[in-house]
Amino acid sequence: MQPPQRQHPFSYIFVGCRTFYLFSSIKDILRLRATCTWLRELFGAAQLRDRLRHSLDSQAGLRRAVNGQQVQLLRFDDDKFGTHDVLAAVCVVEEGAWGEMAEVIELAGQCGNFDLPVTLSGADINTHANITAYVSAPRVLAQLRMVGRHFQFSDGSCLQLFQHGNGGMRAIKDQPGFELEVDPALPAGHLYRQHRQPYDPPATNSGIIYSTEDGGGWVSDGGLFTDASLSSSAKFMIFDHFSETHQTNRTSIRLNRYVGGGRLNGLLTESPHTPMAGCTTTMGLDGDEWWLVLTNSSHPFVASISISGAGNNDVDVRVETTEAAVCGGGAFKHRFPVTTQLARVALRAVAPFVFDGQVQ
Repeated sequence: MQPPQRQHPFSYIFVGCRTFYLFSSIKDILRLRATCTWLRELFGAAQLRDRLRHSLDSQAGLRRAVNGQQVQLLRFDDDKFGTHDVLAAVCVVEEGAWGEMAEVIELAGQCGNFDLPVTLSGADINTHANITAYVSAPRVLAQLRMVGRHFQFSDGSCLQLFQHGNGGMRAIKDQPGFELEVDPALPAGHLYRQHRQPYDPPATNSGIIYSTEDGGGWVSDGGLFTDASLSSSAKFMIFDHFSETHQTNRTSIRLNRYVGGGRLNGLLTESPHTPMAGCTTTMGLDGDEWWLVLTNSSHPFVASISISGAGNNDVDVRVETTEAAVCGGGAFKHRFPVTTQLARVALRAVAPFVFDGQVQ
């Protein structure tokens, strides 16, 4: 009978479940696994799964309240993961926040592109060769490359990104006309350059839109459109598909951008990343357009406001909804009262011009 193997006395520090979370970052664990071979068994798949679940629970941005219940937006199919994949999953959760991508995921869930939560597989994680490759890209791009293929569209496509060896990228279809440039060079005075976020930089695409003609599908209109961020581009594609494939009702008006105390002008000239009261997410598009999503996953419908420059200090304002009408006729505010109430919060002093017939 062999005598029991003697443990290194330092190992007693690590055996407790709680002490496993005292490491400030996953980098601490990576270093210990690399340099202290006798500690590797303490950071095995089971322990790393606990760390992964703890990290997911700690990311407040990856949870949403839906009908009074907390819903996780993202999970991993980690029961099928080996140690390497679980460690990689912990890395992608802990290496930077998920706030921007959480808004994309929530919007895609609202629009019916999948059922929450998104469940990432080992293949999704291994989209990136290693953690160095993951952290070398802008954070939202790295996350979208893993998550985007889960955003399914009605024509059988998904929001997949295709990386080419020359550094080029395409979205949805790996075909000419579907180019996506992340962090393009912009003029010095451009609004999106002034408010550029390095982890979610502006993105330019070749006019990728969803068309219902000829059976429906994604097309490129041959233009060149620059959005405030990569997450804005992703949200636009999701929302454009939804709008084109669902029956919506809308009201619109052209207003001077300075009515209501200059509310519209402020929206179009301030940082496109400014959180908006009354909105679950926003999109800054093509330099002079804002889309504001008013609903969340607790609502049985989807409603939005689009605000776009029309020249000569004019702005087009459009409110669009899939809310079921409560009556057969009458003004928009009477037929769609919940949408109107939500829009008033976002529009503030401009709301009477949109809904109540107030004259400029």
